[in-house]
Amino acid sequence: MNKVFPQGDGTGNAAARTKTLSRGEGDAPRSLPGFLVARCGDPASWIYSDQKCDGTNHCGDCSDELSPVSACPPCGPGWWRCPPTVFKYCSCIPRSLCRDHVQHCSDWSDEYSCPGL
Repeated sequence: MNKVFPQGDGTGNAAARTKTLSRGEGDAPRSLPGFLVARCGDPASWIYSDQKCDGTNHCGDCSDELSPVSACPPCGPGWWRCPPTVFKYCSCIPRSLCRDHVQHCSDWSDEYSCPGL
């Protein structure tokens, strides 16, 4: 049985495009060194290591951004910490989305508290 894993569509939407593995359930390509692969919360899913802790939800369950295993640093200077309403983000949104008259944080802090860029 083949297993499907998220790869994203370039906009950070992990569920938008998937690829099927042909070697078995959740196997990362055997041609890749282990340090290039990071497992998601769903053991059958994986991402490339450089997609971990980049502020974008690549796994679909935010395990690449919020998991104790990922040990991501707090939001960087170009980010605003809030509970996002957008599936693409997990715990921070880009400051470029602040004060744009669109709610991106469930508490509206992106419109009323975030200083923007």
